[in-house]
Amino acid sequence: MAEARYKAAAVSIVLVLLVSLVGAGLAYKQVPEGHEGVTTEWGAVTGETLSPGAHWKIPVMQGVQDVEVRPRTYTMSQTRGEGDQASADAVEVKTVNGSTVAVDITVRYHIVPDESDVFVAEWNNEQQMEERLIRPTIRSVLRDEASSLQTTGEGSIYTQGGRQALEQTAIKALRAEFDGQPIELEAVQIRNIDLPEEIDRTLDQKEQAKQQVEVEREQVKQERQRAEQRRVQAQAEADVIETRGEALRENPVVLDARLIEAYDNGTVFVTGQSGQQVILDASDAAQNGNQSTSESGSLSGP
Repeated sequence: MAEARYKAAAVSIVLVLLVSLVGAGLAYKQVPEGHEGVTTEWGAVTGETLSPGAHWKIPVMQGVQDVEVRPRTYTMSQTRGEGDQASADAVEVKTVNGSTVAVDITVRYHIVPDESDVFVAEWNNEQQMEERLIRPTIRSVLRDEASSLQTTGEGSIYTQGGRQALEQTAIKALRAEFDGQPIELEAVQIRNIDLPEEIDRTLDQKEQAKQQVEVEREQVKQERQRAEQRRVQAQAEADVIETRGEALRENPVVLDARLIEAYDNGTVFVTGQSGQQVILDASDAAQNGNQSTSESGSLSGP
C-alpha cells in the first residue's frame, strides 16, 4: 500500500510539473524586434501594446498579436515568385492605342507604432490590408492613368515621363486612402514596363537603326577630320616649298652652293631656256672629263 501511494504521489508531481511547464509556455510571449505586440482578451483588442521583448500573459484568455512596424514593401510583378504572389502579378493596363501593357510596381509603407492596436482592429494583419486596400487601389488608378498614355512615341507609357505619371498617380491615390489610417506611405516605384512582344521588336529595330545612323555619322565625321588633316598637311608642305623658293631666289649664293653640292653628290636637274629639263650626272661628267684629258695627252705625245 505504501509503495502504491508513493507511485501515485510521484505521478501527481510529474503531472503538475508538466502542466506547469505547459502553462508557462502558453503564458510566455516574445515580441520580435521591429514589431509591436497588440494584446487581446477573448479575441477583442484591448488597446494595450507591448514593446519588443519578453512578456507574460494569461493563457487562453489573453493573446498577443505581432504587428510589424518596420518599413514593408508590397510588390506586384510580372516575374513569377518575385512579388507577394507565387504567380505573375503585374498590373495589366490598356493604353490609349488599345495595347495591353504589364506594369511592375512596388509600394513601401510602414504602420505607425503607437497605433498598431488601431491597425489590428481595422485590418487584422498586414496581408489583409495589402489585399483589401493597396492592391485594388493601385490596379484601379494605374488603369485609369494608362488609358490616357500612348504605347510608343514621345511621352508614351514606357518613357520616363510615362513612368513618372504612373508613379505620381499611385502616390496621390494611396495617400488619399491612407489618410486617417495608422499607415504611412514612404514610396512608390514603377519597376518595369513590359510592352507587347511585337512592339518590343519594333522598338529594338528602331533603336538599332538609330545606333547605326550614329555610327555612320561618326565615321563621316572622322573621314572629314582626316581629309582636313591631309589638306592642312599639303598646304603646309606647299608653304614650305614656296618659302624655300623665295629664300633661294633672294639668296643666289645659297642656290649656287646647293648646285655645287648637288654636282658633288650625283645627279642634277637643270632647266634650259626652252623649259626642258636636262639631267647631268656628276660622276659621268667626271669620267668623260678624264677620258678627254687622256685623249688630249695621247695626241700631244711624240
